[in-house]
Amino acid sequence: MPIGKVVDEIGKVYPSVTPSSLRFLEREGLIVPTRTPGGHRLYSPADVRRILQIKEWQAQRLSLEEIRHRLEQRDRLPDPAVLTETFLEEVLAGNVETARRTVLAADDVGMSLSQTFSEVIEPALIQVGQGWEAGTILVAQEKTVSELVRDLIAELAHRHTPAESFGPVIIAACVSGERHELGLRMIVALLRAEGLRVQYLGADVDAAFLLEAVRLHQPAAVLLSARNEHHLRALEESMARLRNELGEGELPVIVVGGLLAQTHADVLKTLGVVPITGANASEAMQRAVQILEPVIGRTSEGSEG
Repeated sequence: MPIGKVVDEIGKVYPSVTPSSLRFLEREGLIVPTRTPGGHRLYSPADVRRILQIKEWQAQRLSLEEIRHRLEQRDRLPDPAVLTETFLEEVLAGNVETARRTVLAADDVGMSLSQTFSEVIEPALIQVGQGWEAGTILVAQEKTVSELVRDLIAELAHRHTPAESFGPVIIAACVSGERHELGLRMIVALLRAEGLRVQYLGADVDAAFLLEAVRLHQPAAVLLSARNEHHLRALEESMARLRNELGEGELPVIVVGGLLAQTHADVLKTLGVVPITGANASEAMQRAVQILEPVIGRTSEGSEG
């Protein structure tokens, strides 16, 4: 895209950006746009992401040299698949802190939260699950990886969550009996990073406790995670409890993700819930935002006005 369009795009987040400031970054060697035969600058989506990262670091009052150093480190980052393998090798060898720093170092130099989750952490969890099923990974190792990932999600979420949030409350929880919560935790972290107000209830949330939270927070939507057919009954109980106690007029939008949403989407629709599917947490989060856009959009516009 041409420089004027880039200024408009970046200006949505950093209104002070100008064509002159982009040309300054180019003179400093921090960005390298392509040129048309007539000499006009053209910026790729990767260039725009790089500029946004630079502006974020400038907002944190990093010097140009510090930004240059971080960008050099970022450019030397290995492929996400290599980071996944390094992370797994270290944690399975018992080097938990080294594994932790592998992920956080990538975040330090600008790897996006969605990329960290979808291309580094989730593939690691899948490999661990496959190794456990094949008997090549011990239960103790699987639990160590899970706990480290839980800590990493929390730390990364803290790094990326803005000081202020907007919009109505969204409740997120795993249905009763569902203890696999890491995927939902990643979605919650991504939603919070977008500035949305999310109340996370955790794993294995009974229908009565879910109702209690809905009454307390009065959410616009509830995100539930369920993995298999054994959790379908728990979902049915939660929906029945909410309908009986709240009535259709007060019922928030109910969105269900997880493997159950992929395998039983039609059944879930008959329950009055919206199933979401996605290859990873990032895609699932994007689908959830699309579903909630009417409510989120109105509220965010109202708060800005």
